[in-house]
Amino acid sequence: MPMRPHILVVLSLISFLAAGCTHTLPPHQEVNQALHKTLNSSGYNYSSKSRITNLTVPVKDLEAAASKQQYLEKGLEAARGLSIIADGAIDMKAKKSEVLYNLHYDQDNLEVSIKVPLLLDYSNQTLYIGTTLFNTIFPMPPASKGKLIKVDLNDLLKLTGDKSDKLKNMLGQKNFDAVNEGFKQGILKGFANLKDERFSDQPLSGDDKAAGVVRHIKVTLNHEESVALLLTIADTLIQRLYQDGVLSKEEYGTLMILTDKQKIDTYLAKFSMAATLDIGLTSVGQISRIESRFTAVGKDNRYQVGLENISGFSRYDAPLFSIKPELTGTVDYKEILEVYLAAKATAKAEAAAAAAAKAKVAEQEEPPKEEEKKIAE
Repeated sequence: MPMRPHILVVLSLISFLAAGCTHTLPPHQEVNQALHKTLNSSGYNYSSKSRITNLTVPVKDLEAAASKQQYLEKGLEAARGLSIIADGAIDMKAKKSEVLYNLHYDQDNLEVSIKVPLLLDYSNQTLYIGTTLFNTIFPMPPASKGKLIKVDLNDLLKLTGDKSDKLKNMLGQKNFDAVNEGFKQGILKGFANLKDERFSDQPLSGDDKAAGVVRHIKVTLNHEESVALLLTIADTLIQRLYQDGVLSKEEYGTLMILTDKQKIDTYLAKFSMAATLDIGLTSVGQISRIESRFTAVGKDNRYQVGLENISGFSRYDAPLFSIKPELTGTVDYKEILEVYLAAKATAKAEAAAAAAAKAKVAEQEEPPKEEEKKIAE
């Protein structure tokens, strides 16, 4: 028998075994490893959709006038039809992030979508705003069509007076790194502290396969575990910000009090919370998809809140940005402000002139006082 078939069989067997060994880690350990790989990347693209899945409030039991209760009920109905969609990119090396926010309403045969594209460059503290509804509503400079609105945050923060330096530092590169590192360490620590039995393998769904997911792991958390995870992330972030000099000693002390578990437990004693995370992993062990569901229910079941977020991640270490100021050009927000104020002043002057003209016409049409007296006699 020739050697070639033997070699092919051996290679096929090795490939099969290698494929089978890529996901032999226990679910908890696999998620921890995936979080390390994902959070240590230099950037990525993402898409996200958040919506309210349940919102129950006993409006009739609230101490409010009947008219206010009616408006509150209508407001709750509107909130149930809202969703927030975000598509964006983050680049840790270039210190910039972009996002296209989409406030979407779909209910009662009415569908409305308002989009706001933003690009934030932390390296020079500049915000770029793409074309939005405001370009249609407000007067704009003639040469601004198709250009991004450039907002120098350093100039804008000067309007805050003594607090400008503090706010400026909060948007700087140092804080960008501190916040990202704090969140990363908090997430890794929080998930590592969870119990192994909270992680379980699930069959792949159609959405999983479409997203290139090869392993689906569900994380199920009860009230205590949900609170503990959130507090661990918050506490680690605060510690990092204080360590890097972002927070003062006084600010650090205040925030640590707010994240004290005993105090939080007191605040949340009237509610029972739970969370589930469906995490989809790629063949290289990175996170491709996360479905997060959070519920909070009052002890008497009268108050209920349900939230859902579905996020997808791609292009790790090679994020693609769609907002490019160097190609589209920019217009400074001060120019737009000047045009707006000029238009407002013109409208005010025209309104005053129209009112004066109307008063003059009325004065001319009004009969003299002496004639009124004779007519009365």
